[in-house]
Amino acid sequence: MVSLVRFGMLPRLVGIGHSLDIIFFGGRMRRHDTVVIVDFGAANGQAVAKAIRALNIYCEVVPYFATAERIAGLKPAALVLQRGTVCGATTMERVATADPYSFGVPVLDMACEAADAAALENFLVVRCGLKRDWTADSFIEVAVERIRAAADGGKMLLAMSGGVDSSVCAALAHRAVGSQLVSVYVDHGLMRKGETAEVCDVFGKQLGIELNHINAADRFLARLAGVVDPEQKRRIIGEEFIRVFEEAALGAGNPEYLVQGTIYPDIIESGAGGGKAVKAHHNVGGLPERIAFKGIIEPLKYLFKDEVRQVALALGIPASIAMRQPFPGPGLAVRCIGEITRERLDILREADAIFRAAVVEAGLERIAGQYFAVLTNNRSVGMDEGGRTYAYTVALRAVQTSDYMQARFVRIPMEVLAAVSGRITATIPQVNRVVYDITDKPPATIEWE
Repeated sequence: MVSLVRFGMLPRLVGIGHSLDIIFFGGRMRRHDTVVIVDFGAANGQAVAKAIRALNIYCEVVPYFATAERIAGLKPAALVLQRGTVCGATTMERVATADPYSFGVPVLDMACEAADAAALENFLVVRCGLKRDWTADSFIEVAVERIRAAADGGKMLLAMSGGVDSSVCAALAHRAVGSQLVSVYVDHGLMRKGETAEVCDVFGKQLGIELNHINAADRFLARLAGVVDPEQKRRIIGEEFIRVFEEAALGAGNPEYLVQGTIYPDIIESGAGGGKAVKAHHNVGGLPERIAFKGIIEPLKYLFKDEVRQVALALGIPASIAMRQPFPGPGLAVRCIGEITRERLDILREADAIFRAAVVEAGLERIAGQYFAVLTNNRSVGMDEGGRTYAYTVALRAVQTSDYMQARFVRIPMEVLAAVSGRITATIPQVNRVVYDITDKPPATIEWE
């Protein structure tokens, strides 16, 4: 067993970002220009990063209290100060990096929350002359080379969930090491209705990647019994995933590295690196301190969701997978509020399937980036054929977003919501009330837990 230090161990192998800024292509050296964004706690602190990435320029976000050493380590070609409108007048005095102009690179001070694309382009391209080479194709080439170098002729174990993130990781790793890749899909008993069969079918037939399917529902549900705190749920699921992958590795030639689809929002929202924590994603804050793998390789750890989709399409992954709505790693555990039981999961699966089918039937999946049902922990009085009921409330959620860092609720037509509510309450006796979530992100998150 070795200790995993997420941001210290194997810095040249883990992740595609500033730690891999010097790379070799056919004997010539290439380096991405990097913009460092100093975030002062703006309500929409990722807006500038999104705008810069849209210019095909690489950037990373650090909190305002990041040390001068940390910023210098990123080798910035330019600095952008993202102040926002929520900071006090003395915020700049609190910056641990001292004077941002002391780094000897151009500095753009954005005093407002909005990311002015024209101002950024003028500053970064015209004034600073930065290279616009942060593209899907260049990323793929770098990622494949680095994954191959990490494997060093050995095997790797891929954590497959069936979503676009792990699918892109699978395609990159398969391109890098071929048959040396061991892909493992773990059914933790928290999947949506029919999801496991769909995942196994898609990846076997469409992508041609051999998938090892492990049914671990009993062990996950046993560990989650009686647990109601969402952060504890995430930690339990994160640790149990690792334990299952460790066991799978024993029977697959002991691959030294685990490949997983962590993306930039997972790291940012988990507060890794000193930022503001929103929730501990199971694959970041939910990982155990010790694992049996030599290291974890996260090729997508500095990509936003829309960038992952671009890479997926560039890799030739079918649009049905590349544009698929995200499903959280903890699965229905973070949509089943309160205690997790098989009965409550079955209720949620049915309600969720009804809602998702209605969204697709109404043609709303083109505007809804994510849509699902939540089984709340609230029960209320209702009526059934003149008699009293005391049953669960189901909440429906649909949001429109490009990066999943912020989102707006979708204004689903009332007739669609009415039909969904009627069908759920008519076919699921344990539910007698349906509500629709009309909250944006922020102030809410997309998931309820």
